[in-house]
Amino acid sequence: MATQDMSSWKTSISQVISTDTEEEIMVRGQPLSELIGKTTFAEMMFLMLAGHLPTAQQTRVLDALLVASMEHGIAPPSMISRCFASYGTSIQAAVGGGVLAFGDRMGGLGEQLARDMVERLAPHNPDNQQIDDAVLSEVAAQIVEDASNKGQRVPGYGIPLHGADPRAPGVLAVAQGEGTFGNYCRLGMAVEAALAAQRGGKVVPMNLDGVSAVVILDLGFTWQSTRLFLLTPRSVSMGAHFLEEQEQDTTWRHIPASQISYD
Repeated sequence: MATQDMSSWKTSISQVISTDTEEEIMVRGQPLSELIGKTTFAEMMFLMLAGHLPTAQQTRVLDALLVASMEHGIAPPSMISRCFASYGTSIQAAVGGGVLAFGDRMGGLGEQLARDMVERLAPHNPDNQQIDDAVLSEVAAQIVEDASNKGQRVPGYGIPLHGADPRAPGVLAVAQGEGTFGNYCRLGMAVEAALAAQRGGKVVPMNLDGVSAVVILDLGFTWQSTRLFLLTPRSVSMGAHFLEEQEQDTTWRHIPASQISYD
């Protein structure tokens, strides 16, 4: 770790080229002009974060996750963007405000689960070998027990708005079909089984946060990147809600004083 001033930067992500003979933008070693029209958004996101283009199978899995993560009704982030629209702010302010609403209790649970899984599976070399079911079951039971001892829920499981998150099974099915259902997806299902065992057979299904964690880890991304796979598609949702609120011509969204309890 070293202090750097604002005049010195180093990156392997991109290079802007502008000479007498060439105008180009290199992205992870790929000419952007050649990627345009040939590369999907999911592939480009993979390239930016992983440093290389994905396989066709990885692309389909990432695309499925992005689609699943895009919309979830008038939830807090879209509420914020709609409020911003009613106050006359810009779309970028509205989307930015919605993004800032994501934290450890909403939108960040996948990151918590991903970090925990990475740390627990690190001794078993998960990136280079298939871990035995018995080992995954043991790790899953420990995750559930540790959360219970702390009086906490296992992040990435259960959801208030649904009996079972309808988005999770579809993403996992794509991962299975495309051959990216690896150690982390398997651990995710083992945790679900451990939760059911703890609760006398009552299933607490994986939610979208949990699915995001296990899918992106099996795709080779770091746990630190987890939130990007929710924030990126959900920004489109926030923009759509902002524009709809504008079309409805609402002014000054607020809570009536009669609905506020004063102590």
